[in-house]
Amino acid sequence: EVKCASMADAFIDESWLSATSEGDYFLAVASVFTTHRRGLQLAARRIKRAPKLKAHSELKASVTPPELIKKFLRMLADDPALLITGAIWRGKREQIEDHESLYQQVVGRCAWQVVKEHPRLDLFIDKRYTNSDQQRDLEGAIREAIATVPGNIVRVFQEDSRVVTELAAPDFVGWALLQHYGKGNDEFYRLIRSKVDQFDDLSK
Repeated sequence: EVKCASMADAFIDESWLSATSEGDYFLAVASVFTTHRRGLQLAARRIKRAPKLKAHSELKASVTPPELIKKFLRMLADDPALLITGAIWRGKREQIEDHESLYQQVVGRCAWQVVKEHPRLDLFIDKRYTNSDQQRDLEGAIREAIATVPGNIVRVFQEDSRVVTELAAPDFVGWALLQHYGKGNDEFYRLIRSKVDQFDDLSK
């Protein structure tokens, strides 16, 4: 586990919806900010212990039964140390010139949302890239996005969610965003709506 010296932490992950019935593509990126990351660790551990998830090495909403997703989201909603920000992009497949550039843009926006309110923090992102050049590009996009925040002191970590279990939180939140905005299903997002501090729609 990465040791943190800052007063707060934020965890970021993305969720994709490849196409809706209207042919729209969705990318949702969620950030879960906390001043007490131990609460996220304990919540993720409780869900991961469920017998239905024993076959999976990491905690992901896409393989979690709905009743456990709701249980986890309720735990997030009840955590007084936690705030959620998010950003979503929706559009047609032909509008996506480069998936990685789009991903970095939306992650950068989500990072800016949390850093402008909390300029001293450790930022954890679910590790998407193994290539060092791509890792540098992603961190560069984040640094560029938060450059307008004066005096920010931010450390960026790209980590495996099997190690940094708190990354399950933004995965579940992003999944709930996709259910709400992509599929019109509000039963998950409404559980955490009260914790959403800022949400941006970056659609063209």
